[in-house]
Amino acid sequence: MSTILFLAGALALSVGVTGMPQTGQAGEAIQRTVRGTVVATNVEANPQIIVVKVVLPNKEEMIVGARVSADTKITKGKQAAQLADLKAGQMAEVTYLKTSEGLLAQSIRAH
Repeated sequence: MSTILFLAGALALSVGVTGMPQTGQAGEAIQRTVRGTVVATNVEANPQIIVVKVVLPNKEEMIVGARVSADTKITKGKQAAQLADLKAGQMAEVTYLKTSEGLLAQSIRAH
């Protein structure tokens, strides 16, 4: 199961921002926020990973996978939480930085 989640996270990291407009110069970190449904989390990976399915305004679906570090602020409702507290099917808002190394979650707000 961990291998499947890791592979899903790795795939999501490679295609996570397809179709999103990009601005800035090469090497510059770009901040984005997406809202969607948690597809999976992997708390066994190092770093941990969250995968979220986002429905775009044109009804297309996009999968976003981001690394979750110890510095990522995670809340569930108004309470502080850990990635292990989030479950598949739950709605979440993920703010992340897109860098040359991939996506890094800065904050995760689960609803």
